[in-house]
Amino acid sequence: MISINGRFLGQPLTGVQRFALELTKAVDRRIGAGALPAPLKNARWRLLAPEGAPAAAPTEHIPLERFGPFSGHAWEQTALAGRARHDILIGLGGSGPLFHRRQLAIIHDATIFRHPESFSRPYRAMHALLGFVLTRTARIGTVSQFSQGELSSIFRVPREPIAVIHNATDHFAEIVPDDAVLDTFALRGQKFFLLVGTLKPNKNVAFAIRAFAALGLSGWKLVIVGGVEPGVFRGSALGSAEDLVFTGRLPDAQIAALERHAGAFVFPSLYEGFGIPPLEAMSQGCPVLAADIPPVREACSDAALYFDPRDQAGLMQAMRQIVEHPQQRAALVAKGEANLERFSWDKSAEALLTVVADMAERGTGSA
Repeated sequence: MISINGRFLGQPLTGVQRFALELTKAVDRRIGAGALPAPLKNARWRLLAPEGAPAAAPTEHIPLERFGPFSGHAWEQTALAGRARHDILIGLGGSGPLFHRRQLAIIHDATIFRHPESFSRPYRAMHALLGFVLTRTARIGTVSQFSQGELSSIFRVPREPIAVIHNATDHFAEIVPDDAVLDTFALRGQKFFLLVGTLKPNKNVAFAIRAFAALGLSGWKLVIVGGVEPGVFRGSALGSAEDLVFTGRLPDAQIAALERHAGAFVFPSLYEGFGIPPLEAMSQGCPVLAADIPPVREACSDAALYFDPRDQAGLMQAMRQIVEHPQQRAALVAKGEANLERFSWDKSAEALLTVVADMAERGTGSA
């Protein structure tokens, strides 16, 4: 039996949960098509979730089982650990039963260690414990070569056994954009840069706002999507209410519409596990200005215009190139389309299944 840890089904849909959902659906499609490695051809599958998770399964060929009690970490360490004790268990959300020996656990990044100020002390303690134990009891995967090196260094485990299973953007490319958002925020016919981020320090939102304000572009706006409090940023040093637009959180269809109409997507992050937002922007034909950090280089290759995320002048110059050289924008759009061909949920599912097949053959989940 192969079980997938479906705790993510009851959580808000952010980056980690999106990865888990889309990868589970991609595995489900491969099961339906019979496109499985030989050791998994006759395997039985199930998706295990807390009782409070939605009753409708996101899969056609992997049955959903909901059970309890508890939810969250308590459910994983008790109910899930008991139900899946004889199975190969796949955990796609960064956690899992601590002492399950036939387990593949995907740890997405090492942000809690590199930017601890972004998290509460209890959260850091819990995930540090999970990471330390799982890297010694389970087979580990992550979402980039960069994070592979980070996990190896931080947890002092060999790098090579850590599997790399990339994020993808197929789901985002298929979204029907909701152009009504342009009217909601008076952006129809306007020229603007787009930023999607939060107040977490590693997202570096204030840096981008300062660079845009210092540029003093006439007729341009900076649109900021996400859980950002406008009052934190507005003021004489950071631009006016007229050129900064704070939308709050938006559904994917509205973000896609903004990306299709933006002059460029700005991604100033100081630290990421992979860097999925720039790829989502590329899927909508939006050129990307990105922080020059290793995981973003890994995701974007030559399809972004890079800047030092600690050098305001560098981002200002990148913005000027978009404004003053339309051919630069067109070239970035074309490179973005080509770059997306490197990633798909089907390719990621194939990589995941290769690891699971190896675990099935070995009869163990340890790396």
